[in-house]
Amino acid sequence: MRPFPKFRSPLLAVLAGTLTLGTASLAGEPEPVLTKAGTPIHPANVEGLRRAEADAAVAAYIPPPPPPSCPGVIDNGTVRLGVASAGHLTVTCTTSTLSSGTSGTTDVGLRYLPTNAEAAAPGTPCEGWGVASADLGITGHTSAGCGVANVTVESFTATTTTATSVVRVGTTFRVTHRYVPSPATPFLYQVDVLIENTGTVPVADLRYTRGIDYDVLPNTFSEFVSFAGATAPSVLGVASNGFASLDPLAVHTTLPTGTPSFTDLGPGDVGSHFDFQLGALAPGRVRSFRLYYGAAGNQPAALGALAAVGAGTYSLGQGNWNGTGNPLAATGAPAGTFGALTGQPTTFMFGYLPPQPVTSCTVECRSFNPNEVYTVDLLGTQDICLANGSSYIVPVGVLYRYGQRIQFNCGNYGASFGTLCNVVPGPDSCNAAVYDAICSSPVYAQSCLP
Repeated sequence: MRPFPKFRSPLLAVLAGTLTLGTASLAGEPEPVLTKAGTPIHPANVEGLRRAEADAAVAAYIPPPPPPSCPGVIDNGTVRLGVASAGHLTVTCTTSTLSSGTSGTTDVGLRYLPTNAEAAAPGTPCEGWGVASADLGITGHTSAGCGVANVTVESFTATTTTATSVVRVGTTFRVTHRYVPSPATPFLYQVDVLIENTGTVPVADLRYTRGIDYDVLPNTFSEFVSFAGATAPSVLGVASNGFASLDPLAVHTTLPTGTPSFTDLGPGDVGSHFDFQLGALAPGRVRSFRLYYGAAGNQPAALGALAAVGAGTYSLGQGNWNGTGNPLAATGAPAGTFGALTGQPTTFMFGYLPPQPVTSCTVECRSFNPNEVYTVDLLGTQDICLANGSSYIVPVGVLYRYGQRIQFNCGNYGASFGTLCNVVPGPDSCNAAVYDAICSSPVYAQSCLP
């Protein structure tokens, strides 16, 4: 697949201008704090910087605590994430290296290891998510620095490369976020999201929100953002305000609807905010989909990574830099559009793949044994996989989700689901409706996201 282009139009230039924060202030209000690039810092980030300065002053007089183990800090050698127990990004890690660019931090959220650039943790960390039933008015959301409501952690496990968070949102939802390295590219982490209706009432309008305040070097708190796939099915709205409420039921000021892409909005203290509408969810059923977070050293590499996983809905965060000076220096570097045009020295990205209901499947032999031969009606009307001329093996139902093969043994999965494979004269067939029910059940849903 060819890399997705960044789209440009005269309208976007106007939008970029109108979305750039001005430097004027209302009478009686303090003048905004400016970055080295001359753009104002969002008030939430200003407050975060003041807290960091105060903490540093206090820490100078207090003996340092023992180094933490930094649970939730994971990486694949290229991208490092700090996964909190509630599933959002950014965790405290005092043993981590100070990130590059201005306003460096040891906190870890979304980091590109080759440049040590950190996009989620500087200032007030607002990366987070929310889930809601719009029809029932039930909602919950979480982040490191921009609010938590109606979310209770049920479990959290992590290794050095993976992390899984399971939380409850009231008594209506169980939400799982599973972070694993993408098998397709080193520039992305795959985030499988599973939302289970644990209540007794059907949800008619399921919503999910994901947002991040991109803070991109060299001049942290002054960057450009781009969006693609804004009109894709299930995308309710997108915004460049990284501090917008993560409550899916809050009123969100979005970019103009009906426009599929926005290019290089900024420069300013901007971010990425997506609202998704995911349909109905019956009690005891699971809705699953896939997100991506990652970074690369330039724009072509970032777009190539998104193309490799098929993510046509995405956002990019890129630095306000003119291409001169040292973009990794703690003092920053001259501002300009070179960073937005090339994606250097680091392009951060978020991607989305929508839920994929099962519409078709096939009956085949297992993929891990190449010696199996599919044999039609070997036992009356039952098809069998014959191995080495003597071993009779039941076939499997096969489907492809997100480009990866999934296989379940043919058989009866009980009254709640039914029989996966239809045994008929001639080649057996696979029951897609049964497969879809299996993949939307709490027992099997994770197995349907390889």
